[in-house]
Amino acid sequence: MLFTLSDGKSVDLSRIVRISSIRDFGKDTQTISLSKIGYTIHLDGREYVEVCRNYHFSDWAQVKTDLEKDRKDLISRWEAERKAK
Repeated sequence: MLFTLSDGKSVDLSRIVRISSIRDFGKDTQTISLSKIGYTIHLDGREYVEVCRNYHFSDWAQVKTDLEKDRKDLISRWEAERKAK
C-alpha cells in the first residue's frame, strides 16, 4: 500500500524496514540562514527516503511538532500494514 508523505513523496509501506528518529541534519547548504530537520525511512534493497523540512532557529519547535505528527501517522499505518499480513 502506498503512503503519501506531507511533502508529496509516496512510500510503499510493505518495503519499509525501519524509520529513524527525528534529528537535525544541520545547515541547509542551499540557503543562508536555514537548517534542516527530519527523519529517514529505510527501505528494503538499501534504499532510503529522507523526509526533511527547513527551519529558521526561531521556529524549530513548530516544525519538529509537525514532523512528529507526520512520523507517528506513518508508523501507525506501517504497523497496521505489517499486522494485516
